[in-house]
Amino acid sequence: MFKKNIVLTNLSHTFLTGFPLEVKSADQVLFFDIETTGLGWKRSVVYLIGAVHYKNSRWTLTQWFAETEDEEKEILMDFYLLADRKSYFIHYNGTSFDVPYLKQKYNFYQLSHPFTDKKQLDLYQKFIPLKKLFKLENMRQKDLESLLSYPRKDTFSGKELIQKYKEYLKNPTPELLELILLHNYDDLMGMIGLRPLFSFFQLLNGSWTIRKASIISTETYEGTEEPELLITLDLHVPLPFPFSVSKADYYLTGKDRQARIKSPVKDGTLKLYFPNYQDYYYLPLEDTAIHKSIGCYVDKEHRIKATPELCYQKFECTEEFLEDPKKLLRYVRGVLGVLEM
Repeated sequence: MFKKNIVLTNLSHTFLTGFPLEVKSADQVLFFDIETTGLGWKRSVVYLIGAVHYKNSRWTLTQWFAETEDEEKEILMDFYLLADRKSYFIHYNGTSFDVPYLKQKYNFYQLSHPFTDKKQLDLYQKFIPLKKLFKLENMRQKDLESLLSYPRKDTFSGKELIQKYKEYLKNPTPELLELILLHNYDDLMGMIGLRPLFSFFQLLNGSWTIRKASIISTETYEGTEEPELLITLDLHVPLPFPFSVSKADYYLTGKDRQARIKSPVKDGTLKLYFPNYQDYYYLPLEDTAIHKSIGCYVDKEHRIKATPELCYQKFECTEEFLEDPKKLLRYVRGVLGVLEM
């Protein structure tokens, strides 16, 4: 077994504050990622385990590498000695793959596994809402890394890395070893590097203050002037990169500590969207949504089930509305809810 420790001097002891953790003690947290020769545990081996942990007042990246397939048990045992002392695991899609795979391996060797009664944060599951927000085709870790321009040096996929490991088994060289370790290193550092993405959840969940709301005039493609509502938000947490999204006539942009929402004002009215669209009916003739507790009394021919895009009510965009913090807050939350769906 080959074991490597790298001290991560670029990580401060406080960097965990950006993660939504119930545990704030750094020495209780473990980031980890595994490399295997296949998806099925019976016909494959785990040949590399990497972990980032807090040790001797500094963050350290440790890698356990099986120089032969027979060393699989050895790296599992050594990883256990570290992992069992931790209470909080962080991984990317580990709920579906890494954790159940390792559990099966530990059971096969009649060893205790380190996952009993441990809390876990699966970044893949946590970031799923960002797929719709940023219109991502896939939710691979590399797709999220690209949003943040993470400087990954490794160029191989997990599948391609298996071939490199097989080459290493036939002809072990320092160059091949470093190539394999680099992939796992980039997976771990890329995982840690996703932390700034949590700031978008702060935006969606209301960690902001409304600075200003006003009616502006916007020129259309046809050259006419159309009124729009512009709401400026001061964000409590800065965004990692500028972004813009649009949906249902709404346009949201954000940069650093500020976000802006533009909404069309048609015939002097705005649309207020409601969450839980499943609880509403849409009335086409009235062009409005009503709660099912009331809509059940409407003739079935004049109502349909509401969709996220049709779950709204219209109201006048008056000066009173623009100066009412509570009404503006409710409106902004409704718009952000639509953009998130």
